[in-house]
Amino acid sequence: MALRLHACFRGLGAQAAARAWPAATQRASASITPWRTYTTPANGGNSQPPIRPGDPRYGGSSAHEGYRRYQEEAQRRNASGLLYVSAFVIFFLGSSYAAVPLYRLLCKTTGFMGTPKTEPTIRDAETLKPLEGHRKLRINFAGQVSTLLDWSFKPEQRQVSVVPGETALAFFKAYNNSDKPIVGIATYNVLPDQAAPYFNKIQCFCFDEQQLDPREEIDMPVFFFIDPEFADDPLMDDIDTITLSYTFFKASGR
Repeated sequence: MALRLHACFRGLGAQAAARAWPAATQRASASITPWRTYTTPANGGNSQPPIRPGDPRYGGSSAHEGYRRYQEEAQRRNASGLLYVSAFVIFFLGSSYAAVPLYRLLCKTTGFMGTPKTEPTIRDAETLKPLEGHRKLRINFAGQVSTLLDWSFKPEQRQVSVVPGETALAFFKAYNNSDKPIVGIATYNVLPDQAAPYFNKIQCFCFDEQQLDPREEIDMPVFFFIDPEFADDPLMDDIDTITLSYTFFKASGR
């Protein structure tokens, strides 16, 4: 009898639990807060969730419209970045190409780094004439060629003597030792460096491409003078010898 009563009560308990389970499940579901991702700012204040494509705050009422606006904004950012990078590259390349001619212009105008001044200066007969009574200055000439250039190059005279304001003419001789035409280009400098601003060349062959045919020989003139202001510079008092030197290189790409 006791066993029958136990089984009866157990069956009644199972039926009651089955009837109560759905209601308990609904109450538990309602009490759980949906999961969200929030970004906690550094200052500890409240923060909104990050904007995602399709969010109404992105300007679109639908996921498709929001994603389209998201793509357009990304493309604008990429275009701006590409524009900045392109401008930097163009500026860098332009500066590289302009550096050499600007450096040459600086040297020719100021005599910087031992480069003779070749910029024309307006002078009349009174300002460009030999300074009588000034000591003679010895002008030495030197010539050499790059190992890649199959030429012979040397001055036809080793030195000349002039006074400030006196014009002088010197010649260099170049000879092509090879059996094919070669184009060369010359650079030059003046020693000592501090005398370079006063060394003025009226005519020369520097920085101009020179083509010599096989076994051809030519004379190259240099017409120059020492500026009369040389005599007024106390730093020039101990300078009696000036050297004009040329070096020929094979022209690039020729």
